[in-house]
Amino acid sequence: MNLKVIKNSNQKSINDLNSLLLQWSKTGYQMSPHYFKKLIKKNHLIGLYDGDKIIGTVTLIEIYKLSGIKGSIEHLILDEKYRGRGLGKKLMIFAINLAKRLKIKTLFLTCEPGRIVANSLYQKLGFKIKKTNFYYLDLK
Repeated sequence: MNLKVIKNSNQKSINDLNSLLLQWSKTGYQMSPHYFKKLIKKNHLIGLYDGDKIIGTVTLIEIYKLSGIKGSIEHLILDEKYRGRGLGKKLMIFAINLAKRLKIKTLFLTCEPGRIVANSLYQKLGFKIKKTNFYYLDLK
């Protein structure tokens, strides 16, 4: 198993990631090659590989604010066949270390309360629950 930031767009990577997306969300969303190119250009998409197959991913997003550089962790996804081996933790530690190298001062993430294993992992890694009103506006 190896970890690296995905920097090149190819159909195999898109197919691997789309397969993971189907496991993560049953909505059927699939990335197009155009979207994938923008994603890896504007963010840090980290892939966990078993050979040449992407079996896990997490995205680190840099956010430039008046108060300094912040970061957001998005879409920690691990293939169902590889869960329970500590690989999600390895993805998160890689992302945290990358954030430190990028001089990001604070990392944010959101997680649904029902995702018990994921919430436990984040807390073990030092993330704290922040009491806030979280708003969103759907612009469809």
